[in-house]
Amino acid sequence: MNIYAVFLRAVNVSGKNLIKMAELKEIIAQQGYKYVVTYIQSGNIVLASSEDPETVSLTIRQLIATHFNLTIDVFVLTEKKLKEVFNQNPFDSALPGNRVFATFLYTSPHEEAIAAFHAMDLGEEQFKVIENIVYFYLPEGMANSKLSNNFIEKKLKVKSTGRNMNTVQKMITLLEGAALLKN
Repeated sequence: MNIYAVFLRAVNVSGKNLIKMAELKEIIAQQGYKYVVTYIQSGNIVLASSEDPETVSLTIRQLIATHFNLTIDVFVLTEKKLKEVFNQNPFDSALPGNRVFATFLYTSPHEEAIAAFHAMDLGEEQFKVIENIVYFYLPEGMANSKLSNNFIEKKLKVKSTGRNMNTVQKMITLLEGAALLKN
C-alpha cells in the first residue's frame, strides 16, 4: 500500500469550486482508500492506496465530478516526491514558510516556455523552475503577487496547483503519520 499526498487545484477559492473537506474525506474513504486525512480547506488530502498515482488522480476527479458536479484537476505525489520537493527548495530555509511556494506542474513545461518565464522581471519576487516544480519567494506575500497559479499556467502552458512551504511541511508530517499507521 502506498501513501500519497493529494492536492486539488483551485477549490474553495474566492467562493468558487466549493467542496466541504469533511464530506470529501467521507466519500474518498467510502471508495476504499485508507487513512484519509484532509488538511485545511484548500484541497490537501493524505490517503493510502494500492493504486498508482494516475489511478488515484482519475478516481478522485471522478468522485468530485459525481458528488460535487465540479471538474477539478487532482495532483497526486508520493511521500518521497513531496519530501524531494521540500528538500530541493532553492530558497533559504530561514525565510517565512508562508512566503515561499512550490507550484506542482501537471507535466514538465517545454524549454522555450521555461526560458521565456525565466526572462521575466518580477522585481523582488524570485522564482526557479526545477523539473515540474516552480519554486517562488514572495517577500510581500501572495495577495499582491503576479505569480498566481493562473499566471504560471498561462506562461508555462501547463496545469498547476501551488502550496506554501508551511503546507508542504504539514503534509509531509501527515504522510509520515499515515505511514506509521500503515505499519
